[in-house]
Amino acid sequence: MSEALSFDAEYDVVVIGSGGSGKSAALTAAQGGLNVALLEKMPQTGGTSIYAEGTAAFESSEQKARGVPDKEGKKFPTKEEGYRRYVDYSHHRANPDVIHALVDNSAETIDIYKSLGINYSEVTIYAYDQPNELYTFHRPEGLGAHCQEVLLQAVEDAGVDIFTSTRAQHLILSDGAVRGVVATDSSDKTIRLGARAVVLASGGFGNNPDLVEKYSWFSRTAHDMYQCVPTQNTGDGLAMALEAGADTESLGALMIACCARGKTLTSHSSGAGSQPVLWVNKTGKRFASEEVALSFADAGNVMAEQPEGAVYAIIDVDTVTHLIENGSDIGLGDFIPYHEKLVRLQTELDQDVADGIAWTGGTPEELAEAIGLDPQVLRQTIDEYNDACDQGEDPVFFKPSRFLRPVRKAPLYAINMAPSVLVSCGGIRVNGDMQVTDRDYTPIPGLYAVGMEASGLYGDTYNLDVPGTANSFAHASGRVAARHILDSVKADQATPVAAH
Repeated sequence: MSEALSFDAEYDVVVIGSGGSGKSAALTAAQGGLNVALLEKMPQTGGTSIYAEGTAAFESSEQKARGVPDKEGKKFPTKEEGYRRYVDYSHHRANPDVIHALVDNSAETIDIYKSLGINYSEVTIYAYDQPNELYTFHRPEGLGAHCQEVLLQAVEDAGVDIFTSTRAQHLILSDGAVRGVVATDSSDKTIRLGARAVVLASGGFGNNPDLVEKYSWFSRTAHDMYQCVPTQNTGDGLAMALEAGADTESLGALMIACCARGKTLTSHSSGAGSQPVLWVNKTGKRFASEEVALSFADAGNVMAEQPEGAVYAIIDVDTVTHLIENGSDIGLGDFIPYHEKLVRLQTELDQDVADGIAWTGGTPEELAEAIGLDPQVLRQTIDEYNDACDQGEDPVFFKPSRFLRPVRKAPLYAINMAPSVLVSCGGIRVNGDMQVTDRDYTPIPGLYAVGMEASGLYGDTYNLDVPGTANSFAHASGRVAARHILDSVKADQATPVAAH
C-alpha cells in the first residue's frame, strides 16, 4: 500500500454485497489464502440470491448422471449449445468472453454446492410449455434460501470477515487504481478499508426507479413498477464504479416479472393474472398475445411498455372455477407450480376487491366503470375476444386456441397487474475476468464487478431460454473474479523488488 494512504484496516480483497456472487468471490479468494472482508448493507446476508429457484449449468455431473431429461425427445445442452444460445438471444450484443466465463464454469457451481451438502431434485426447464428453453435448470432442495445458508457457513469457515449493516460509500483511488473502500458501519461511523482489489457484488440498480428511468428502456414506466421482491439493489456498486471511470455503454437490461400490484409472487390472484387470460391496458384494448406469459421475462417487458405500467387481467367466474379445480395452465417456477390448483383464488379475489386492488362487475360495462375504463371500448374488446374463443382462433394476435377462454359468465373480475423489476441485468461493463473497464475497454486496476452488477450476457432482456442463468452467473463470475485476483497477487509477489 502507498504510504500516503491511511486505513482503519487492510485486506487483500474487499467484497461489496453478500449474495451468491459476493459470497462466491469471498469464498474462492479466502480458500486461495487471501485475507477477505465481506460488506453487506443489510442486517443479514443473502441478497436477491435467496429468491433464486435454480441454477443453469452445462455438462454438469447431475446432467451426466441422468443422461437425458425426463421429457421424451429432449436432451441436455452442451457448452457449445449454451454459448450459441446466449449469442443468438442477445442478437450478438453479448460479450463472448463473459459468456465463456459462465458456460465454462457453470458445472463447477453444481459440484461445489453438492460438496456443501446440497442435493438437486431435478434438472429441467422453468416453464413446461415453453418449447425454446434449454434443460439447464438445476433445482436444489431448499432452493436459493437454503443454498445461501450453506454458502454463508462455508464463507465463515474460510475465515472471511463479514460486516453486516455496513454500507460501502466510495472507492479509494490512487494513481488510477482502486486501493480500498470508504464505508459506514452499523453505528454510522465512517471506516476506511484498504484492499489490493475490490469486488462489486451489490446486485445492480433494479430497486432504484431513478436509475431505471435513466438507464433502462422503460423510462416512461420506471416509477410505475411494483416491487414484489423486498430487495435493496439500489445501484451502490454502479455509483462507485462510475466514480472510478467505468463505462455506461452496456447499462440498461432488466429482469421484469408480472405480478398483481400489492401482492406477492405466490399469491393466487397474482398467479391467475399471470396466466394467458385476457389482458387489456388503460385503453381497454388488448395489446399482445397473452401467450407471452409463458416467459415471465418477456411478459414483464410487455407489461412495462404499457401506459403507466398498468394491465388488467380479465376473467370470469368459469375461469376462476377452472383455475381452482383444474389448476394453472402455465407455471411460474416454484412460486406458482405448473398445474397447481389455485385454491385460494376466490378468497383472495374477494379480499382484493374489498381492498380496491381488484374489481368486479356483472357486465363488461359495470367492470369497466369499476376500473375506470371506457365501458364501450371494454365491451367491444371482450365481445371480439369471446368471438375468437368461440371460433377457436385469434385473428389479431394468434394466441393458441388452448389458451382462449371466454369472458362471459358473471361475475367478471379484473386483476390489477404490474411489471416488477426483480433485478437489473445490464450493468457495469466487464471483461472475461470480471475486471471493470473504462470507455477504452481498459481494465481499471483493482476493480471487479460480478453477478447482476456486471454486464455481458444479455442484449436488452434476461434470457429465460436458459433458465437459471442469473443465479449461475452470480456464482461463476464471483469465482472467476477471485481467481484473477489470486493470479494477480501471485504475480505481484513473484516480481523482484528493484534495487536502489
